[in-house]
Amino acid sequence: MSKVDTLLKLIAYQKQHPHASDEEIAQGIGMSPRHVSRCRKEVNLLKNQLAEPVLQPEQIQFMLSLLNRREPDQKEIAQQLQQQMGVSYTGSLRGLQSNEKAPIGWLEIGELIPPEMGFLDRPHPALSFWMQNLCYDPLLVYRRNGEIEERLATGCEAVQGNSQWQLTLREDLRWSDGKPITLEEVITAFSESRIAPIIAEIKPDGKNQLRVQLSQEEPLFPLHLRVISPLPSHVSQPYRVTSGPYRLKGFRPDAMTFRFEPNPDYYRGGNPHIDWLTLRRFTLPANAVKAIENGVLDLLFVPFYAMQSLHQFPTKVPCQQWPFFEDNYYALFLNRHRGLLSDERNCSLLKGAINYQAVNLYLRMGQVTEEENLPSHPHSPFDIRIACSGGVFRYLAYLIGKSAGSSVVNPISVKGEMWEEADAFLTQFFFGLGYSNLSQFFHSDGEHNFFGYSNPQVDELLPQLDEMTNPTARSRLGRQVLSLVQEDFAVILLAPCFQYTLSPLEIQFDDNLTDLIDLIQNMSQLTVERRQSG
Repeated sequence: MSKVDTLLKLIAYQKQHPHASDEEIAQGIGMSPRHVSRCRKEVNLLKNQLAEPVLQPEQIQFMLSLLNRREPDQKEIAQQLQQQMGVSYTGSLRGLQSNEKAPIGWLEIGELIPPEMGFLDRPHPALSFWMQNLCYDPLLVYRRNGEIEERLATGCEAVQGNSQWQLTLREDLRWSDGKPITLEEVITAFSESRIAPIIAEIKPDGKNQLRVQLSQEEPLFPLHLRVISPLPSHVSQPYRVTSGPYRLKGFRPDAMTFRFEPNPDYYRGGNPHIDWLTLRRFTLPANAVKAIENGVLDLLFVPFYAMQSLHQFPTKVPCQQWPFFEDNYYALFLNRHRGLLSDERNCSLLKGAINYQAVNLYLRMGQVTEEENLPSHPHSPFDIRIACSGGVFRYLAYLIGKSAGSSVVNPISVKGEMWEEADAFLTQFFFGLGYSNLSQFFHSDGEHNFFGYSNPQVDELLPQLDEMTNPTARSRLGRQVLSLVQEDFAVILLAPCFQYTLSPLEIQFDDNLTDLIDLIQNMSQLTVERRQSG
C-alpha cells in the first residue's frame, strides 16, 4: 500500500479539484498517472473499510439512550437520529402552561409485565401503583428540585426536633361521593405505610391536624408523605370513590384493562384535560409492540426486568429515556475481608477491566457480546465468585467474571451463607431519597452492609447526612460519601437503571415531569397535542 502522506496529498488535491483527471492530479502532486490510478483505488477501499454511510437501527437506539432529551442540543441530535430511522413523533405529551385552555384529549397507557412475574389473575403491583396514584391524592408531593407541593395536606412542621411532626390537612376535604375525609382514615394510611415501624404515636390535634410522634429522628419525614394516600373506609369497591383527579369507570378482567374517568368533584378544582384514560397490562412483548405500532397505545412503559424480552421484537416507535433514574444503579459490592478482593490491587484491576460498554449494550439493547470480542487481559487472571439472583444479573456476572480473566465463572445464587462464599454481590442499588439508604449499606453497623465494610470517616459523615433537611446540602454530602466508598472499592457502580417508554408522542420533560411518579401524580395537569395526519 502507498505511504499515508501520498494518499493524504491525493485526497487534499481531489477536494480542491473534484473534476481533475488522473493526469492533472499527477502533475499537481508530483507522481505518475498510473500511480494516481492505484492510489484512487486504495482511497476508495479505505472509505469502505473505515466508514459506514448509514447507522444501523440498533446503533441509533443505543445512541438515543445516551442522550439527555432535556438539553436543547442533545434534543436536536435525538430528532435527527429519529429521522434517520424513518420515524417521527405524532404529537406531544406535556405539562399545561399557566392559564392555558388546552383541548380535551385521551391517553392509552400500557405496561409490559412478563408472565413469569406472576399476578396473571389480579393487578400486578406496578398497575396497583398506577391506580393508587391516579385515584387517591397523596398528602404532599415532593419535587426533584426540593420543592414540596401541597395536596391533601397544607403543611407539615417539625414540633420537637425531627421526631415529632404536626400535619395540617385542608379544610372540608371530601371524597368524590361527598362524604368527608376523616382524620381516622389518614391515621389508617400512616399505619399501613412504609414509615409505620417508626411511628410511636399518632393522634388528632385539633379539627384538621394530626400530631405524629416518631421513635427516632427522621428529617425526611415530609418526603415520605408523597406515597401516603388515605383510602375511603366506607366503600367496598376500590378506585370508584376517590380523592384524586380520576375514578375507575370500567374494568375488563380478561384483558386486565382499566378505564378511568375524571372525578367531577376533585377538591383542587377544574377537570383534567385528559378525560379518556385507559391503563392496560401486557404480558407478551409481541402483543405490546403490535398495540403501540397500530395506534392502540400512546405509551408503553417497560420496566427494567422486561427490557430483555422486548429486544426480540424491534420496532420503529421511538424509545424515550426518562431524564432521571431515581439514583438507581446496577452495582457490584466487593468482599474486602476475604479472598482475592481483599487485595486492593485486584479490586483496582477488576474495576479497570470491566467492559462497561458491553454491560450497557446488554442492559439497553439486549445485545450479548460474543466471547471473542471481549477484551484481553494484561494481568494474570483470577477466578472470582459473584453472588446474584437470576435473569439479567446472571449474564452481568458472566461479563464481570470474564473481565477478571476467569477461565471459569462462578456466579452463585443468593441463598444460605453466601456472604462467606462470595467475593462479590451483584444487585440493583437504590441510593434512596436524598441518599437516605447509604447508611444501611455503608455504615459499619448498617442493616444491609453485606460484607462488613467499615471506614471511620464514612461512619462520621453518614449521621450528618441523615440529619440534614436541605435537599441540596444532602445531595452534596451524599455524593462525597459515595465517592469515599468507591475509592475504598466497597462498591463498583456498573450502569444506571433508566426508565424507558415506547411512544409516538414526544414527552416534553420539565421540572414537574422528571420520572414516572411525576407523570402519574400530575396527570390532571398534563395535555396531549396530536398532529393532524396528512
